[in-house]
Amino acid sequence: MKSSRDEVLLEAKFDRRVMGYGRLAVSLLLFITLAGIPLIPFWLIWSVSYLPRAYERFSARLTPTSLELTRGVYFRSDSTIPLDRITDVRLHDDPLMRFSGILGLKVETAGQSGTTGSEGNLIGVVDAPAFRDAVLRQREILQEGGSSAPTAPAANESDLLVEIRDLLKSIDSKT
Repeated sequence: MKSSRDEVLLEAKFDRRVMGYGRLAVSLLLFITLAGIPLIPFWLIWSVSYLPRAYERFSARLTPTSLELTRGVYFRSDSTIPLDRITDVRLHDDPLMRFSGILGLKVETAGQSGTTGSEGNLIGVVDAPAFRDAVLRQREILQEGGSSAPTAPAANESDLLVEIRDLLKSIDSKT
């Protein structure tokens, strides 16, 4: 039997143009450093085998309660981000991404530090705005489901406030 954790609501597809973007971005970085210029041919040869493996490893799955991200060839990363910790999902691009015709998504969470960037960074998601909207919609559904019964806690809060009032009266009468 499948649990809700195993249920996949939406799986992101990645554009193959992300490999060209990666090849171009690293080549440009090597070129800018000047000392890296002799490494460009080695990078281009090595990227022929590396980038397809990295592309195959890209994965983003939306489940009812989380966003599961997988990436990396040599240094693999499998992340599960609970939807209730997600504060924002932003679309982003840069000149090279626009040239390559791809968009990126940054998943920002509560509790992350500002210096480390976003917890999830997905580059090259096909129809990135629709995937972002699906994640945010599922987060809202999860939040509404968690707060669908406010009457029970309100009664408990009322009882708690009465008890606190009585304790304060008791303390006042003793002093």
